[in-house]
Amino acid sequence: MQNPIHPQIDFLSDVHLKIDIEVGRVHKLLIEILSLKEGDIIELDKSTEEYITVHLNRKPFAIGELVIANEKYGVRVVDLAR
Repeated sequence: MQNPIHPQIDFLSDVHLKIDIEVGRVHKLLIEILSLKEGDIIELDKSTEEYITVHLNRKPFAIGELVIANEKYGVRVVDLAR
């Protein structure tokens, strides 16, 4: 597949990269984890209005908004990390 934006890197077009989406974090005591049961809610440190972080090979790559597209979760990229 030719890359019209960066034709000089066409040879890298089949390289696989790992993308992780971080919605939020939370710290819990072991006893709290062991007490979890089906239906419990784990509250995260971010509100629903905050941007989420996109990691590329474990490094921050972008921030975005969580969306639903075709009945699946997705991320709308808002800004790329510099």
